[in-house]
Amino acid sequence: MEILINRISNDEIQKTFFTDRVMAELRACGNVREGTFTRDQLRDALPGVDVLFGSWGLPRLDEDMLSGADQLKMVCYTGGSVAEQMTETVAEKGIHMLSGNQLYANSVAEGTIGYILLAQRRLVKLINETAESGWAPFYPSDGIRFKTIGIIGFGMIAKYLAKMLQAFECRVLICSDWFRPEDEAEYRAEKCDMDTLFAESDIVTLHESLRDDTWHMIGKQYFGMMKQDALFVNTARGPIIVEEDLAEAARAGRIRAILDVFEKEPLPMDSCLRGCENIILVPHKGGPTLDIREHVTLALIRDLRTYMKDGEKAVLENEIPWEYARHMTRAAANIKK
Repeated sequence: MEILINRISNDEIQKTFFTDRVMAELRACGNVREGTFTRDQLRDALPGVDVLFGSWGLPRLDEDMLSGADQLKMVCYTGGSVAEQMTETVAEKGIHMLSGNQLYANSVAEGTIGYILLAQRRLVKLINETAESGWAPFYPSDGIRFKTIGIIGFGMIAKYLAKMLQAFECRVLICSDWFRPEDEAEYRAEKCDMDTLFAESDIVTLHESLRDDTWHMIGKQYFGMMKQDALFVNTARGPIIVEEDLAEAARAGRIRAILDVFEKEPLPMDSCLRGCENIILVPHKGGPTLDIREHVTLALIRDLRTYMKDGEKAVLENEIPWEYARHMTRAAANIKK
């Protein structure tokens, strides 16, 4: 088995994915080569390769890139979304595309719970005032239990989040064409439209992918429907919302928000989102925690071993089908605005 690793140029980041443990596991699967390649160099290196490992910055696997990939059976992508890498050519050639999407999604769902608790308990204000004055005064606080929580989207993160919320005995509303009647019992959730979700939820959390049809999807119309003092959470992508409309609703004292992602990052100092006590700003830290990276690569290696044992009959836990990949988040630069 010939295995090629397309390295990230930053060695410190590379080591978080390909630890000594990971490399030992990988070398037990076959002959491993590594390199930091340009697009053309990677294309020219693919002949004779059975498995390609790559991460952020892996080029799009189009017809040209795969023109000489005569033995390629599997691509193991240590990132999450493969919308930028996956193509019809990959599917047509029968190449299995794997990614860390599941483990990353679980970690983001975990972070979303943390953000909701942070905002509901007004912890930022309490912590800051305790640091500044020695002891913070009493502030009303809320929790999650028994609340109505609206989830926009029903991808991997939303599914994990819905399962986690079961412990809090919430009423969960889900707005997504992907949510089916048979999902109701498993996720203890109800399907609804956007109007109902925004009008009835105490907490709205966004988990849609960024696509042409979701750019600026949520604006004044929906923020205006939210309950007084309801919480809006965004750990998805900044450009899905209209930031000016959210800022207006928050400054009016109608709603609160905790935002992990923004239309422009780093967030400009003159952003309309700054300086509002009803908005908590987090510098895009809701994604997977650092400790997950090694586990992602190990999970991909487990699938590789399953494939080596069972061939095309193998059930690969981390495989991303073409249809699913088409609906994953794309880079903002490649969205039609």
